[in-house]
Amino acid sequence: MEKFGAFVCLALLLLLHNGDLVEARDEDICRLFSNNTVIRDPDSCSQSITCIDHVSHYSTCSGSTPFFDKDTGKCVKSLSSSTSSCSISCKGVATHFLADPKSCYGYYYCADQETPLYGSCPPETHFNATTQTCTRLYESNCTTSSFEYCSIVKNSVNFDNLAGCNQYHVCEKGVLKDKTCASASYYQASTGTCVAKALVDCDAHPLPTNVCGKASKPTENKFVSDGATCRGYFFCAKQKDGTPDPNPAWNQCPQDRFFDQSNQKCNYPNSVKCTADRCDGRSPTFVLSSTPGCRNYLVCSGGVTLQEKSCGNYFFDEDLGGCVPNVKTYTAC
Repeated sequence: MEKFGAFVCLALLLLLHNGDLVEARDEDICRLFSNNTVIRDPDSCSQSITCIDHVSHYSTCSGSTPFFDKDTGKCVKSLSSSTSSCSISCKGVATHFLADPKSCYGYYYCADQETPLYGSCPPETHFNATTQTCTRLYESNCTTSSFEYCSIVKNSVNFDNLAGCNQYHVCEKGVLKDKTCASASYYQASTGTCVAKALVDCDAHPLPTNVCGKASKPTENKFVSDGATCRGYFFCAKQKDGTPDPNPAWNQCPQDRFFDQSNQKCNYPNSVKCTADRCDGRSPTFVLSSTPGCRNYLVCSGGVTLQEKSCGNYFFDEDLGGCVPNVKTYTAC
């Protein structure tokens, strides 16, 4: 009990040495996972993370079960040999501190030869096993900062792939696999499923095929539609070697404007042909549908189409927000 008390006191001193609170060191990993997903903390073999509304909620394993098992979701005495990066042995080093193999700022205190107790250094410090203290970053040569997702996530759990809105990851037999949603859908991290594109706030639209032209005829210094929304577009910059821009910059028109590729500008929505969700970025509750004939309209809520309705033999007038008998024609329909 005295040894454990000494460990707690030292941990408190380490924290107070550099401030009152330990701040988050990286962007929250739970932005990738659906609600109530439980993973192992990538920076600690002793902590679990429960994701709630994209925010990490931590729990720490201690005592005789100091490690978190991602597959069972429980605190255990030891982990399988396959999780070698989490191997901690207190044999012969009782009452000493050991570095956390998965974290530069984590450490374990060996209360005895079998019980490692987890702790972490304050912000801007790393644990130094030689001096048995937390030291400033410039005094540290620790480079342990990487991890493999499948070492912290159990099999068959979908999670976001930030490389593109239509992509996601899943671990199959401990191996990370890249998956792609169907053409009409994007991956939604909050539900862990592929849903309609309009339901996902996307900032990484996948590049359309030959978005900046072909090698024989590249598109240079022009704007092109992102192929996914009515407002979004890519800018294809001219390359010194004459090849198509491999990484065009994405942007989008302001509210109540759609991208018009023919005119290379943001234009009034009804003057732009676009079959993507026309409720995206629109202020009115009722907007013109792209259905040919200009007799249909969309019911919008929060920038997403709720349903499409018809004016029958009448035409839809967006300015009036209703159906009218006189003929209406727009480029959009």
